[in-house]
Amino acid sequence: MDKKMVVRHSENLGEDLVVNVYGTAGQPVVAFAPQGQAPENLEEVGLVDELSDYLDAGVIQLFCVNNVDNESWGGTGDATERAARQEAYYQAVCDELVPLVHEVSGSDARPLALGFDLGATHAAIFALRRPDLFQGCVCLSGIYDARRYFGDWMDATLYDNTPCAFLPNMPADHPYVAVYNQRQLLFCTGQEASEAESVRATREIDANLVRLGVEAWCDYWGGDVSHTWFWWKKQIRYFLPIVLEDVEKTTAAEKATAKKAPARKRTTTRKSTAAKRPATKKAAAEKDVKPAEEKPAAKKPAARKTAATKATAAKTAATKTAATKAAEVEKPAAKTAAKATAKKATTIAKAEKPATPAKATKAAVPAKVEDAPAAKPAAKKTAARKTATKATASKTEAAAEPAAAKKPAAKTTAAKTTTRKRGTSEK
Repeated sequence: MDKKMVVRHSENLGEDLVVNVYGTAGQPVVAFAPQGQAPENLEEVGLVDELSDYLDAGVIQLFCVNNVDNESWGGTGDATERAARQEAYYQAVCDELVPLVHEVSGSDARPLALGFDLGATHAAIFALRRPDLFQGCVCLSGIYDARRYFGDWMDATLYDNTPCAFLPNMPADHPYVAVYNQRQLLFCTGQEASEAESVRATREIDANLVRLGVEAWCDYWGGDVSHTWFWWKKQIRYFLPIVLEDVEKTTAAEKATAKKAPARKRTTTRKSTAAKRPATKKAAAEKDVKPAEEKPAAKKPAARKTAATKATAAKTAATKTAATKAAEVEKPAAKTAAKATAKKATTIAKAEKPATPAKATKAAVPAKVEDAPAAKPAAKKTAARKTATKATASKTEAAAEPAAAKKPAAKTTAAKTTTRKRGTSEK
């Protein structure tokens, strides 16, 4: 079995953090020894041997860390200083030990917190206060109420380090509640006389987690199960495979959700575009109103002018043809009469030309055409233009109506909730 010691100076504690590391790979597990015990204690009592198959197979990697219990919980000095020392230890583990675990393991996996006796109290504090850093906790025979160590004294610092104090005041809609349900929270105690305080504190934790709707596992073993390593090794052997399986399922679900993150980002982009769309539609609507009144009207007079020009040209050609034929029939001597006839034909053609283009262009505006006087050289042509103008006005009004904006259907992503069965049992 691979074993090494890592020593790292802690700025929060002002002393070294000593960590014994067992194994080379697997789910990181940070282990807290019983009250006042050194990291080597976990190896001396046989815990490391009990987990040797997990360690050798690379299923878990164990990090056993020292504590400052004799200066905090188990100290005899000023209560305020003792509480502050516990808070400094908490900060050291979160800010310095966890990054060290990631560095040594070469993994960004959140570690499990494992503890026995007062070590179980530490494990619960870290998992409940920082579920973003820890994957969960396995707490065996812990006492989660500070009254055992501080009596009735309490300040804000000690409150933060007492699960039986801050959990009752946590609202059901606290953001951590949802995170707790994605973590592995296990509390176990025996029911022999030496476990009386642990049973009481565990039941308090159990009741508060039920109130919050957290699916934790609180287990109570039989009346012969005492506060000893004999039973703790049996309990860890029983619980560890179950917890690790749950960790694997939870982390796999997290990875699957993480892969969908780009899709959520694209959805956000579409929402952002949709938010800007009303302004764009408004601008487009304003842009469409004016051209709807001007562009179709500009095209229609051009069409009428072309038609009128073609008709005039046809009549002029017919007149010229008739004049030419008349000139051919007449005798050469009557050239003067032919010229007179041609001149007359030209005069007739000029007389038959339609209204000037300028007047036709002004008549393009629907309102002005309807109000314009009907006094034109050719009455029939004027009536035709009025009819065409009315048709143009109808088309213009239809074109001027802005298209209704189609609103994109809002996509709703149903949040998936993973529920684990609550495992409370009496053994």
